[in-house]
Formats: sequence, C-alpha cells, structure tokens
Amino acid sequence: MALQSVGIGSSANDGNGDTLRSGATKINANFTEVYAALGNGSTLTDIIDANGIIDVSSGANKIVFYYANLSDLPSASTYHGAVAHVHATGGLYFAHGGAWIRVNDETTGPVTKYTAGTNGSSAYTFTGPGATSGDNPNFTFYKGHTYLINNTANVGSHPLQIRTSNGGSAFTTGVTDNYNSTTGLTQFIVPHEPSDTSLVYQCTSHSSMVGNITIV
Repeated sequence: MALQSVGIGSSANDGNGDTLRSGATKINANFTEVYAALGNGSTLTDIIDANGIIDVSSGANKIVFYYANLSDLPSASTYHGAVAHVHATGGLYFAHGGAWIRVNDETTGPVTKYTAGTNGSSAYTFTGPGATSGDNPNFTFYKGHTYLINNTANVGSHPLQIRTSNGGSAFTTGVTDNYNSTTGLTQFIVPHEPSDTSLVYQCTSHSSMVGNITIV
C-alpha cells in the first residue's frame, strides 16, 4: 500500500481537508502497514535497539552494501568494521586499520597484509603473518598471491617502494601504490611470469632501509 497523506486543505479551517474520521482512517492504515513490515502486526520487534544497533533475530534479511567505485567508499577510519561491495571491482571489502581491505576471492587470490615500522632511518621492521623480527627482513612472495604492505604511519619520512634491485627502478607489474586511495598502502598482486624474481623493498629517501623479496 502506498503512503496515505491526510488532506489538510490549503489554509486553516478552509473546509477542504479530510474529516477527522477520514484522516484517522489514513493514519491507522499507515501504521498498520508499518507494524506489519517491522513487527508482528501489533508490536515492533527486533529492528533497532535503544543504542541504534540493528538487531534482527530471524528471517532472510536483506541489506545492500553497494558502492559503484572504490572512491565512493566512506572513511575506513570512521566506519571501522564496515563491509561493502564495490561494483567496479566486483569485490567485497572490509574497513580495518584506516583502510579498506579486499576479502579473499577468486579474483585477488589469497591476501596477506604486513605493517611496516622503522628503526630510525636505517631499517624497516614488519609485523604480519610469518614476518621475521629485526631490521630489513627478507620476504618470500608467491605467484598469484596478493600482498598488502601498510606503510601509512611512516610514508611521510620513509616512503617505501618495490624495486628491481637496490637503488634500481621501480617494479610496477602488479604493484599499486597508494592502494584504495590510502597514502602509503602498497598492493602487490604477484604475476605468474614476472620479469624478475629477485626484487627489493626500499625507502626512496634512505638507501639503507632495504630488504629482499624473492618470488617463487
């Protein structure tokens, strides 16, 4: 049923509005539809609690989290924990650590994230799955896998770049700098036929901050 608006006339007491009975009938019909849609017909149930949190205990619920492009996503910091589908990439993302992270799927393959730290201006350090402690640890990256290197905390003084060699040119195949419009977040989708299987990560401002990446 469509919304039924109560006729109020064009001015106060002009005699052109609905009668009290007709107006009340429309109001009752509107509320009947609301209570049927959001409750059991007589009581509103389990939709939004006193804290504004959606709480639905049963039913085949349908909530769309659709965004046309990555640039349309809201702030990952403000909406930490949110999920979203991006139509342009066909991917599902979740907000964590101030960035939108793509969930593993058949397009991106396995995704592993490392967060960079620094030891002064002499070395990078990393945390993440299997990361070796200490300065400038070596990495082994697998073909077909996706790696995210989060250097957002250090990018102002220690911008990180994946290179063909120590002091060499940038390696760009499969590499997206400032991924998801996040400065300092590097995405590396490792190609199956890379031009070089021995790479490095290196600070573009301090040459001693360098470590090896072996592709296997």
